[in-house]
Amino acid sequence: MGDVSYIVDSLGLPPFSYQMSLLNFTEKGPQELLQLLSDVFSTISPKHQKVDITKETPDQTADRLIGFLKIIKYRPNVQDPLLFRQLVASGDRETLYQILRWVVPQPQLLEKRAFVGYYLSFPDMPEEFNFDPDIMELKEEIKGMQQEFIELHKSSDAIKNLSKDTLALKNKIKSLEEERERLGEKVERAKAAVDKLPDRSSYMEVCTNLRKQQDEEVNLSTAIQTQKGLLEKAEGNYHRAAARLRELQLSYQEGSAAKLLETLNEDVKNLRAQVNERYPKDVEKRQKRLGALSEALASGISTEMDLQRLQQQATTLHNQIQEIQERKVAQDKARQGDKAYLQLRQAQQMATVSARKKEELAAKQERLQEKKTALTAQLDKLNVDGGGSGTVFSEEEWRNKYESMKSKLPIYKKMKKELGDLEAEVFVLAHTEELLAAQEAAMLEKVKKVEKQQGISGFTDVAQHLEKVSEAKSQMDEEKGMTLIEISRTVEEINNAINQRKQQLAPQIKKLRSVRQDFAEFEAKYNEKKTAYDNVVATFEARTAALESEVAGLKAEVAEDESRYHLLHCQLHTTDQNIKKVTSGPAAERLREKYETKLKEAEEATKALRERQREIKDTHTTGLSQIDIMNDMIRLLQLKLNLARGIAGGGLEGMMGGMSGGGASVGGQTFDTGSANVLQL
Repeated sequence: MGDVSYIVDSLGLPPFSYQMSLLNFTEKGPQELLQLLSDVFSTISPKHQKVDITKETPDQTADRLIGFLKIIKYRPNVQDPLLFRQLVASGDRETLYQILRWVVPQPQLLEKRAFVGYYLSFPDMPEEFNFDPDIMELKEEIKGMQQEFIELHKSSDAIKNLSKDTLALKNKIKSLEEERERLGEKVERAKAAVDKLPDRSSYMEVCTNLRKQQDEEVNLSTAIQTQKGLLEKAEGNYHRAAARLRELQLSYQEGSAAKLLETLNEDVKNLRAQVNERYPKDVEKRQKRLGALSEALASGISTEMDLQRLQQQATTLHNQIQEIQERKVAQDKARQGDKAYLQLRQAQQMATVSARKKEELAAKQERLQEKKTALTAQLDKLNVDGGGSGTVFSEEEWRNKYESMKSKLPIYKKMKKELGDLEAEVFVLAHTEELLAAQEAAMLEKVKKVEKQQGISGFTDVAQHLEKVSEAKSQMDEEKGMTLIEISRTVEEINNAINQRKQQLAPQIKKLRSVRQDFAEFEAKYNEKKTAYDNVVATFEARTAALESEVAGLKAEVAEDESRYHLLHCQLHTTDQNIKKVTSGPAAERLREKYETKLKEAEEATKALRERQREIKDTHTTGLSQIDIMNDMIRLLQLKLNLARGIAGGGLEGMMGGMSGGGASVGGQTFDTGSANVLQL
């Protein structure tokens, strides 16, 4: 409910300025929430146009909103992109609330991200066009323009920030100069006050000693903290050793070698897990941290411009990561129909979940192991404090303890009453102390006035400070001596306890070494048998694979032969049917008669054509001679006609032209000799 109230309050502020109540917001349905989210995006970025989602399909709305979320670098809590898209398309209330909760508080930042991301994103296109030469060339041009846009945008931001940094630096320099002047004046006043003192050198010496003592106090405090840390570490080691000793004693008392071997196997397993999994991860994490710090120290960052440059580099890297993620999502979307890919994706998800569960269980086991160690150490400590018995109280002992506590109850009540009286007296004394402190403050004010009149202002403060310093020094020396004595005694006790534990654990360690030797022998035998087993299994699997491939080839050959057999059988059956159809039955007789009739007609036509050919060959020569005679006669008649009409003006050339232009044409008429040697006009 708090997030919902925050969203409603933020939507009421510029640039959104939505006037809605909490009740109206909570009553909105999925479509109304999607419409509100789309309107918010259009307010943040003018490139994201205001759209009525009722005119879109849910998939189109989800793709448009998720595309804008990618541009502004929103990271959903749902790791699966397909599930997140499904939740957005269905208008899931919790998902949309989370998006609004992240978007509405930072409109200025998201406006800049949307502006930059719009020009740094590639347009969507079908997968089959990605390797087209023209498309690839356009992509390269777009990348070049995007790099140019990045440089221009960086320079623009640098110029804007430079003006802001210049003003801030001027103000900072001015404030530092004013502070330096104030400090200089304060130092001059202090020098003047010190110069007026009659014994200035002694005061300087006292102040120097005070400074040295303060430095020594700091060093001693650091050393004490270090010794305390070492002491705690030694106590932890001691308690762990005590817990281990207790476990070994219990296993030894039970007298079971299998139990002892099981305990040792568990210890070895835990140590291997720490060496192979936990410690490498810690080392890798610390090395990465060390590398990042070394790089940060070596980069020479000294101004806000350097920080902004690093922020821009981080933004560029985030954009590249987001682009890679978008490509991965697009590839996943394109492979939705591939069953093998879906099975692989499902296996990857199962492996990820299993790895996460494994890490959680390992962390839980580690926490429980630490808790067990701490409780065991606490139990051992209580046993040592209680005389080392470690026994459980019986019912009679609990009854005696109850009676003892019941007898001490009146004494407890009496002491509690005395404590109340003392607290009341302490309250009265505290009030009296406050009154006396007020009187002391008034007297100090009077003393300061008198000192100022006499020209020795600050003398009382210096005297009190010196007294406090001497008291603190003496107390510090005493505490230092006590601390050193206590540390030496503690170290001696720890050494004695360690030596004693070593002597007690010597037999068990000896047994442990023999058990480890046995374990090493068993492990060697096990590895040898396992190697032989693996070799046999590998040989068997290779042989099985070869046989399976051979069987598969034979099955394919059999299937091919069967299909060829069935095809030939069908063709043979069809041919038999056609032969039966032609050679038997009334239909075959009719067909035979029909073809015989056609054959006779063709033979008669051939015979007639041959007779026609013979006649044409016989009359061909006679027809040609008749044509020549008729052509000569036509030329003579044409010549006479021309002479009779008086159009022989061309002389002999005209006559020769008329003769040479003879032939079968007279006065535009054409004579067709035909094919039957008959002249036709």
